[in-house]
Amino acid sequence: MTLGIILFGKEDSIVIVSDKRVTTSTAAMSAHGDSVQKIHKVNDHCGLTIAGDGGIAASIVELFLKEIATKGSDVTVSEAAEIFRQTAIQNYDKWFGLMTLDKWVENVMNKSLPFFTILIAGFDKDADGNLSERKLFELNTYRKFAPQTISNNFGIIGITTISQYLLYRFYKAPDKDIDITAGIAALCIQETNSQDDSVGNEFQIATFSKNEPFQFYSEEKLLQVTQRCAELKNDIETSLLNIKIKEQP
Repeated sequence: MTLGIILFGKEDSIVIVSDKRVTTSTAAMSAHGDSVQKIHKVNDHCGLTIAGDGGIAASIVELFLKEIATKGSDVTVSEAAEIFRQTAIQNYDKWFGLMTLDKWVENVMNKSLPFFTILIAGFDKDADGNLSERKLFELNTYRKFAPQTISNNFGIIGITTISQYLLYRFYKAPDKDIDITAGIAALCIQETNSQDDSVGNEFQIATFSKNEPFQFYSEEKLLQVTQRCAELKNDIETSLLNIKIKEQP
């Protein structure tokens, strides 16, 4: 499984964080590896992360990125989401056959169709062609890849329960510096890993904004974020302890 998170940070920044774990399993055992690239650059101001059936997702993403490359470098996030939808449906139809929507959903539910989800974030443009508002979409197999707008300041895919709690509890608004925002997302991944080892403890981070192009964190910066996670965990534990004390009569 996977945990992928996209957060809106301070001053129009966008942070994408994902674990790197791939799991293969049989009825008797499972094996893990932490080397999978689950974050992908769409262009300088748009990126995505994936969860679910990694093999099919990677194939669709590769075809999608080839299509994006033919459109130029100024594709907006809304345009990119629609291109992804079309690419995914066309290739599912080619690989698995044409089917009605009811049959499509039935096949997803009984696992006859491989299931995956993406989060894609970036910017649209105003009437003058300038980058405007940030947008975040979720697309998944169940909804036949119809782009679903995420109205929160964050999106989560994969194994989400712990991250949902932490982000709803401690991430109130996109007013944090980009490195702090990345640290919060990375902490979500580490805490999920502590309870479910199908999510890896190692993570990758990419960031971009209106003024800064898409870039991955270096190994040095990832180490800094790991150290920051330990500080954040201590802050959260202290906060929860104080709440418990205050609630006592």
